[in-house]
Amino acid sequence: MSKVFAMRKILSASLINVKKILLAATLILIINCIAFGQVELIAAIFIGYVLAAFYVISTAARLSRVISMSRDQAKRQMLIGLILRLLMLLIVLFVAIHISERIFFAVVIGFLTFYIFIQIGLIVNSYKMSYHNGNDVDKK
Repeated sequence: MSKVFAMRKILSASLINVKKILLAATLILIINCIAFGQVELIAAIFIGYVLAAFYVISTAARLSRVISMSRDQAKRQMLIGLILRLLMLLIVLFVAIHISERIFFAVVIGFLTFYIFIQIGLIVNSYKMSYHNGNDVDKK
């Protein structure tokens, strides 16, 4: 239970760090959609955000479960998880491209915007941890 709590804590801290930048990027995307008369693409951008959020959360949940497994079990679990997430992503993107190319690209832009900013937040949050400052390193 503590591993899941730790993963939630890391993700929530990352989201808190990125919240303002993600909000600014979202506002820029919305303003661009309105300026170009493509208001219907705003929903597609948010669908991309939701897909990215599910992708990150499912990856984090899978990593928390894999921590206590053997190497072979962990490899199999991660491979199955990767295949399932990629299939989910491909199905949604397949539906989006059949609706229209503009919606497809709006979903992709939403996904990449959210995913990239969350990853940057995780990296920044990781480097703020004490083990990067040399506090937990054994000095011999």
